[in-house]
Amino acid sequence: MHRLILMRHAQAESAAPSGLDRDRRLAARGRDEALLIGRTLAAKGLRPDLALVSTATRTRETWELVQEAFGDVEVR
Repeated sequence: MHRLILMRHAQAESAAPSGLDRDRRLAARGRDEALLIGRTLAAKGLRPDLALVSTATRTRETWELVQEAFGDVEVR
């Protein structure tokens, strides 16, 4: 059976030093949230085969923290 897991990035800073939205980094709370969701999904046996991840900084940071619970996952 196939599953689709949709996930939004974790809590991000309100602004980036560059002023560009795509450069906003995760806030401390967001880092904690990302680790928690990764562990929760893994504990429920929900491990992705493929992750489609935006190039936005906050999205990449979220995925890196979530992925710690899964190990090696193909990312595009």
